[in-house]
Formats: sequence, structure tokens, C-alpha cells
Amino acid sequence: MKARIAAPLLLLPLLAVLSTPVFAQGTAHIGYRGWRVRAGLSSNPDQVYGGFHGDLGEYARNVRFRPSVELGFGDHVDVLQANAEVHYVFSKVQVWKPYVGGAAGLIYADPDRGSSETDLSLMGVGGVETKLKSATSFFIEGKVGLTNNEPDFKAGVGWTWK
Repeated sequence: MKARIAAPLLLLPLLAVLSTPVFAQGTAHIGYRGWRVRAGLSSNPDQVYGGFHGDLGEYARNVRFRPSVELGFGDHVDVLQANAEVHYVFSKVQVWKPYVGGAAGLIYADPDRGSSETDLSLMGVGGVETKLKSATSFFIEGKVGLTNNEPDFKAGVGWTWK
């Protein structure tokens, strides 16, 4: 069932990138805005993961690009996942800003027994973030795997430094 849903969803990040000139019209603020560390738990495989991502700004109003890398350990497999994430940020909310989006990338799995695999990764993303003192921010997010290649669910937290 997941595979049938995932095939059409693979086109969403491509469509978002191609439609950027139409939506941007002078509202893009592309550029390095900081980096973040992240950590959390995943389900199927049941793992602890950690990683980082860069905030590369908005390429359209309220739409940001955030590439990420995560490394997971546990459940007899090591997982390395690299994603290109796109988020729509609900900017009218004042303190805790919600966001939704998607991520497409690659996932490398190295099980304790068996051979390693590299596959396509596709995930739905949602979370909230808030600014903290001293130009940092904090976020809480969840990710849902849309194919059989990545974890079914990830829950994580992270901090941003500029």
C-alpha cells in the first residue's frame, strides 16, 4: 500500500522546485541561515538517531529548503539517511510556528546480518519551531515514511545556531 502512494508523491518535490519562479516573485530569501543538530527515536526499525541539517532559506514565500543527514543505531541495523527537505512554514503564527512538508533522498541500511542496501527515501514532515534567546531556535518534529525503505515514523527535537 505504501508503494502505491509513494510513486505519485515522488513528483511533489520536483514540482515544488519547478514552480518556484511562479511563486517567488521577489519573495525569495535564499542563503545560509544556520545549522541545526537533531536527535530522536524511530519506529521500524526501532532506533535512536542523530544528525544535522542546514537552513538554506526560503526559495518562495514561507517555503524553505533544508537538506539533512541522520544516522540511526539499533534494531540490528545501522541507517544513514540523506534528505532534501522542503517545508511550508505557517508564518502568521507568532510564538510556535507550525510547518509541514516532505523529504526525498537516499537511505543506506547496513544490517548486522545480510548485505547492505541503498534505496530511495520519501517522507512526510511536520513540526513546530520557536525562537529562543541568543539567536537560536528549538523545534519538535515528526516524520512519516511513505515507502517501505525508511522508518515508519520518526519523532525528534533539535536546535539551531546561526
